[in-house]
Amino acid sequence: MTPQETAVTLNLIPGLGPVRIMRLMRTFASPELVLEAPAAMLAAVPGIGPELARCISSWKSIVNPHRELELAARAGVSVTTLFDGNYPESLRELPDAPVVLYSRGSWTPADSERSIAVVGSRMATHYGRLCAKTISHDLAEAGVTVISGLARGVDTEAHAGALDAGGRTIAVIGAGLNKLYPRENSGLARRIADGHGAVVSELPMDMPPSRTTFPMRNRIVSGWSRATLVVEAPAHSGALITARMAGEQGRDVFCVPGPVNRHSSDGCHALIRDGAILATSA
Repeated sequence: MTPQETAVTLNLIPGLGPVRIMRLMRTFASPELVLEAPAAMLAAVPGIGPELARCISSWKSIVNPHRELELAARAGVSVTTLFDGNYPESLRELPDAPVVLYSRGSWTPADSERSIAVVGSRMATHYGRLCAKTISHDLAEAGVTVISGLARGVDTEAHAGALDAGGRTIAVIGAGLNKLYPRENSGLARRIADGHGAVVSELPMDMPPSRTTFPMRNRIVSGWSRATLVVEAPAHSGALITARMAGEQGRDVFCVPGPVNRHSSDGCHALIRDGAILATSA
């Protein structure tokens, strides 16, 4: 098998995930040796256990990497692995770096070197939408790549603002690229991939979105970026997960303050209270 096929195979095995994959590769030195290892040796690796070890050792009856790569090729999707030279360097630093990245469009080294994640509430107010679009437009106009999650609300406005400035933007989604979510942003995704950046996922082509896939997506959004800007977020927003991950990854966290009498900015105000940098413009 090629390095690409082995990486895709590991990425397809249910319950494995990037943290366990990295542990296995540190133990066995290469992904090929992981797939060849007997279940007893695999089970001895911390976090694997007997059941998952049996799944890995019998991968041929569980997953089909050749079919997955054919799905990607038919959809015009590029497959980049952690072992490739063009893998984003900012992601390579992460302890839970995605082993596989599926993408429409393309990224450049500058998308890691000069990039800011712009995230916030799906239920954004007019104020939040306006701030997200304006700041993202001005960042992109200054040559900064805007990275977000293609979700409704703040994410949508962040991508749109960057595109309106003729700049670059990366959309990391919480589903396989054949299951783009939300569907109403398919036109926005096409604009991004058409020479203005990339639409990216670490998930297999046909995997639908779920509660677990969005937090996985968030660590890539923050990890790809030099800093994270939270534009508008209530107290229990998923954007706060992205901000926490950014802090754990050693990235700066910025927040836009909002009206004190609206709960839509409670999360931002809490982050500013706890040390995030107050931001009012690009």
